[in-house]
Amino acid sequence: MKIAVFPNYSNDGVRELTEDIMQVLSSLGSDAVINADNISDFDLAIAVGGDGTTLSIAKRASLNNVPTLGINAGRLGFMSGLEKNELELLKNVVSGDYIVEERMMLKASVIEDGSVIKTFHCLNDAVISRGDIARLIDINLFCDGRVVTQTRADGMIVSTPTGSTAYSMAAGGPVLSPENSCFVVTPICPHSLVNRSIVFSSDKELELTVSCDKNQNVYLSVDGESTLPISRKSKIIISKSEHTAKLIKVKPDNFYEILNKKIIERRN
Repeated sequence: MKIAVFPNYSNDGVRELTEDIMQVLSSLGSDAVINADNISDFDLAIAVGGDGTTLSIAKRASLNNVPTLGINAGRLGFMSGLEKNELELLKNVVSGDYIVEERMMLKASVIEDGSVIKTFHCLNDAVISRGDIARLIDINLFCDGRVVTQTRADGMIVSTPTGSTAYSMAAGGPVLSPENSCFVVTPICPHSLVNRSIVFSSDKELELTVSCDKNQNVYLSVDGESTLPISRKSKIIISKSEHTAKLIKVKPDNFYEILNKKIIERRN
């Protein structure tokens, strides 16, 4: 089995953990390479770090139809399939004794003057937010061409079910099991007495536009990685991506058990 290993060396302990992983994979007869250039040449990818590392590698691998295993070296590791003290379970990965969970992704296309200037594929979320000027922005949300909301807020989050436990949850959005296929739209600090998320079926097409002062900066941020300035003439079209992230699951824990272990119990 050919395995591409992608460590995030900026995280504490990742270098040592990666050495242990490589030793285990070698003892199991796997052909493992660190930071391979062409991920499509491999049977699976292993992301070593926190949730951000797993998110980044899973997106990259999804474009090549390659599954990803996250090994947690961070604090939360909600997306990880293994903890750093569970490397003995890599034998299940090498033997094929695992399942692959397919996670819906969303596509965010930025259109100006009728032309698509950038398209992103998101596993967690696409976020519209104001820049460094402390002024609210007006965000218009349309579904299938019809107005849904006109919100004055610090920003707006459009998340996948996977992303519902990330920024969207912190902003008051609902937690959704990742096998769902939908979008969750959650305002960030809205200037309103009513603050509610809206859930849309993933077969819908959403459009978002913003209104802001000419000296005010507004940005589209994708999975906390890529950022693009947005103007009054920009349209952001949200639809279901043709790609799905494929996360390797080795242990029998279901989503709700993981939710309790990783989030609820750690906060108590």
